Amino acid sequence: MNKIKQNKINFSLILIIIIITFSSFTLLSLPVLFNYESKVLKLKKNFYKNFHIYLDTSGKISYKPFPKPHLLVENASLKLKKNEKSKDLIFTKNLKIFISLRDIYLTSFENIISAEISNTNLELKLSEIKSIRNHLYKKINNPIILKNSKIFIKNDKDEVILISPIKKITYKINDKIKNKIFFIDGKLFGLDFKSNWTRSYKKPLISSHNIRLFNPKIEINNIFKYEEKNKFNIKSYINYARDKLEYNINFNNYKIDVSSPNKKNLNFNIDGNIDLNPFYFDISFNIKNKKIDKIIDNFLLNLIMYNKNYVGNLNGIFKVKFNNLNNKLINQGEVDFIINEKKILMRNASFDVKNIGVLNSKLKFIKSKDEIKFKSNNKLEINNHIEFAKAFQISSKKAKKIDQIDFDLEKSINDTEFIISNVKINNLKNFEKSNLNFPIKNIQNLRASIRKIID
Repeated sequence: MNKIKQNKINFSLILIIIIITFSSFTLLSLPVLFNYESKVLKLKKNFYKNFHIYLDTSGKISYKPFPKPHLLVENASLKLKKNEKSKDLIFTKNLKIFISLRDIYLTSFENIISAEISNTNLELKLSEIKSIRNHLYKKINNPIILKNSKIFIKNDKDEVILISPIKKITYKINDKIKNKIFFIDGKLFGLDFKSNWTRSYKKPLISSHNIRLFNPKIEINNIFKYEEKNKFNIKSYINYARDKLEYNINFNNYKIDVSSPNKKNLNFNIDGNIDLNPFYFDISFNIKNKKIDKIIDNFLLNLIMYNKNYVGNLNGIFKVKFNNLNNKLINQGEVDFIINEKKILMRNASFDVKNIGVLNSKLKFIKSKDEIKFKSNNKLEINNHIEFAKAFQISSKKAKKIDQIDFDLEKSINDTEFIISNVKINNLKNFEKSNLNFPIKNIQNLRASIRKIID
């Protein structure tokens, strides 16, 4: 009885070995058994059926058994439109088409499992991104994977305006949860990022987009809700270090309204509207709970020392408001800009000095070889002489005689020390002290300097 069982086991092992050996030899001999290049028309037809992307090839098609059975297509071009004159979305020498063993044996190519592209450059114009968006929302496709490639974004003049190295792109549908997913792991402006766009077929009018940057650590979450043609809204949430931003964006018939909820933990609020035809905007940007030197070094510097190419055809009014500033004298203020014809012009800058008066300023940045300096010409109009005397610890008699103080302010970027110079009291030049410079590091320095000027 034991011998019979042993013989059965031995026979089963031998049979398994024969099947594995035969299958391996068959898989390895497929390039000899079939001429895949003769099946190009069938392959192109079924590629569109599975991906809704047009495939064309002028190169060799070969069978590769490892790491998974697939066809390697050389000189393949992929298009979203059938028109022969339309530009290739992708041209690659390394297109892998993964097909089931059954379809490979039958050379039917009906059920393509996935497609993979590697070591390829993608060149896209801004105007072509709309076609990709339509594919995301309207087409059903099997998984497409892109590895170790670069994306070049071009303007209408065929000039490269952005380059993004890509580790991996996954474009697929998750059949279990009925979600369409477009995932990117890459780099932009030297920053590593991951982007994940999803859309549920259970709620087809809603899609979400998550973007994560790792150094600096920034997370952006957007929820899109489509209502009807030319009408949709977006909820955007941004976390950056300790800063939190939240925006509601409503698009209706070429008009965009932007607003932020009134929450204490939000540091940057946006309110305003944008007309797209013709293009014009009126936007207020509200900054809360920030130090003045940080606002100067990080925000105003980039806004005033702008690149004309980034401004483009923008046209409108941009107001920067400051509230609850982390400063013992200045609590709030506003700087207004007019943007037109690739120019950003400062129209007005005013700040409320706590219970004392109003500070009107003209701001500018001066760039030299070694550093960038912030400079401002300022006029402090005093409305409350008693509070002015308290704040700067001077006698009320002297304070009552002062209605206006003119002065210049200067600091190097990333330096916390300010220099006050060219001081005038009541618009009358004090020749003895107007040529003096007063370094200011803190409120105590400022009080001492004001007393020296007034005395």
